[in-house]
Order: sequence, then C-alpha cells, then structure tokens
Amino acid sequence: MDRSNYVSPPPRRIGAQAVLLHPTQGQVMVLRMRGRRCGWLPGGHCAPDESAIVAVGRIVRLQLGIAVPFGGADLAVVDYSPANREPEAREGYNFVFVRRLSAEQAGLARPQEVAGPDLLGYDWVNLGELANVCLPYHVRRITRAVEACEPGSTAARFLTQGLVA
Repeated sequence: MDRSNYVSPPPRRIGAQAVLLHPTQGQVMVLRMRGRRCGWLPGGHCAPDESAIVAVGRIVRLQLGIAVPFGGADLAVVDYSPANREPEAREGYNFVFVRRLSAEQAGLARPQEVAGPDLLGYDWVNLGELANVCLPYHVRRITRAVEACEPGSTAARFLTQGLVA
C-alpha cells in the first residue's frame, strides 16, 4: 500500500465562501474586486488548523465588517476543483455556506479597509442575472447552493468544478 500521501500529503487549497442573501428580495451579494473581470463571493482561504465554518465567519467579518453566525446547517455545497493551468490554481475544496442576512446586517455591511484595496464594494444580484456578472462556475456554485437550501430540496451538495458529481 502506498502511504506517501500520509507522509507527504499533496498541497490542497481549502476555501470557505458565503452566499449571502438579501433579507427580503432574494438577491445574492456579489463582491466587486479590483482586477477581477467578474463578481466574487465573500470568503477566501482557510488558515492552517482552521475549519471552514470558522473561516467563513472570520472572512465575512474581515471583508464586510459584520458578524454572521454561521452554523453547520448553513453548509449548502462542497465544490471540488482539480488543479488546472492557472497560476496558483491548486486542487482544492470550497465549502459554500448560505445565510440570509438580517436587515440590520445588510445595512451595516461595508467593505473594510483591513480587507485590502482590492475589495471595491458589492452589489445585490438576482439569481437570474448572475451570468451577467459572474463566471460560469460561480453561477453554478451559487445556484446549486441556494437550491440545496430550499425546504425539501434533493439538490446535489457535492460539486466537481461547479458541476454535479
């Protein structure tokens, strides 16, 4: 039996992202980032020894200045992405959480200076218009995550490159 993955595991990226829903309108928050040709979900990389659920809360607070109490029931999908030719595009998993913001949280959300100069702002986008502002794999990820959270949903919760596995 080959035990090399136990001794020297391959590098994997683990990300935590939040699909934040508008309190009343059913829209999704999409971040505007400098140098990115598309909208982005709040979230980012998990730190070493940090779970995805802790990371998503930390990063949303860092990026938007709001405390969102994510719980295990908010995990909507896990999206596996194999390595590809893009720079720094290592194999990885993105844990995608869905949470409807309260009116207070939505009103207080602001890009935070500590998040860096690349976070320019955000927009509320209707699900049907995501293709106009997001890359196809983000549209699939967001759409599947929202579908998975609907009552009685049987939507797949494990994706591969944004596709259902």
